[in-house]
Amino acid sequence: MAIGDYQFILFPFGNEPTVTEDGMEFVGQNNFDFVQTVELLKNSAYIKNEPTLKSWNSFNDACYFLYDDGIYRVEIELNTGTESEKAEEISVRTNVYKEEGSVTEALRICKLLCASLNLNCWSTKLRKLVDFNNEDDVKSTINHFNKLRNKD
Repeated sequence: MAIGDYQFILFPFGNEPTVTEDGMEFVGQNNFDFVQTVELLKNSAYIKNEPTLKSWNSFNDACYFLYDDGIYRVEIELNTGTESEKAEEISVRTNVYKEEGSVTEALRICKLLCASLNLNCWSTKLRKLVDFNNEDDVKSTINHFNKLRNKD
């Protein structure tokens, strides 16, 4: 993850976010269907499988998607770049310091994926879960993004 990225990690309900020496892990036995996730993304407006822009060459091409509506961009990476039958997480990120970054679009994508796949949403910058049923929680996430963006 680049320093200018505002990232969310989506992971299955029932798994628990845990701090480790290497960062965050989402521990548990639950997973979600990789193929269903790919189909959901492919059928979403402005989201395309865009492997030429992926961050890591080791990532499988089928794991990288990009939301691009001509104004805003949000990167979506499935299962830490590994194609498999069952997936454990999705990374959704946008850039804080570039005009093309949009936390509202990133959150909209997260909300869609969470509702469709029974996932939780972890904010890496705030180090907490985002509750899409709590309007104040969503607003505080947006406000935090805007605060970082407007830093001098």
